Amino acid sequence: MDFSGLNKKASDSFHKQRNMLKQLAQGKTLKCEKCNGVLTLNLATSEPGKGVVKCKQGCTDIILELGT
Repeated sequence: MDFSGLNKKASDSFHKQRNMLKQLAQGKTLKCEKCNGVLTLNLATSEPGKGVVKCKQGCTDIILELGT
């Protein structure tokens, strides 16, 4: 089986999300790809060691595991 296409897609997705997190951490405004709402980065969630990136509509909802 050739997994090169799947591996490239996963790698592209990882790099895209990593760049998005960097930009949000720098205070830049980014928009959700689906609803065009503003994405927010919350590192002070009620769950210790967890953060979240999301839009108001809920289209984007990325749970982050924060290293301690």
